[in-house]
Amino acid sequence: MIHKIFRLLVSIILVMAATGLQAESPENDDAERVITTLQDGLIQTMRQGQKAGYNGRLKLIAPVIQQTHDLAAIIRSVLGAHWAKLDADQQQAITQAFQANSIATYADRFDQYDGEQFKVIEQIQLPRGRVLVRSQLVRVDGNPVNFDYVMNRTSEGWRIINIVVDGVSDLALKRAEYSAVLQKNGIAALIDMLKQKTARIEQGHQ
Repeated sequence: MIHKIFRLLVSIILVMAATGLQAESPENDDAERVITTLQDGLIQTMRQGQKAGYNGRLKLIAPVIQQTHDLAAIIRSVLGAHWAKLDADQQQAITQAFQANSIATYADRFDQYDGEQFKVIEQIQLPRGRVLVRSQLVRVDGNPVNFDYVMNRTSEGWRIINIVVDGVSDLALKRAEYSAVLQKNGIAALIDMLKQKTARIEQGHQ
């Protein structure tokens, strides 16, 4: 009987140890680390600035955005009920156009460094297993820009599905803009609009 109890205790200890190791594994990194990855990438891109040029910044930031954002989920959420009405080719085309425009916009806007620093403020649990990571971009003039990142856990880890800048939801802005184009001119016009936006960014850096 004593031996059975001893073996049971050993089994419990081993299970607890294994659970503890799993909790500290890289697969269970928290959402804040994803935001730190994004913000470190943005600072690096800003530091390169004009020296790297638009194409250089694009190469720097593209893998960071793909690693930290769930762009496919974002465009599905933006389109809402419209998404289900699209065929597979249309879904692929709008996703690719949206991804290209999102990355181009980052490379365009984060083009110079003036001593700014990001800092994570807090992480808040949201419904449906999501979290909100609150952070600030602290500028040298002392006026911070507030960035709230809504995060969803995917099979590849935590990913950004919305960004709220100083209280303004990027998802809500895109939903209003894209829905207006869809309802008036259809999916082909929306895809064309995104491609034109990306082309204008590229032309502005030639």
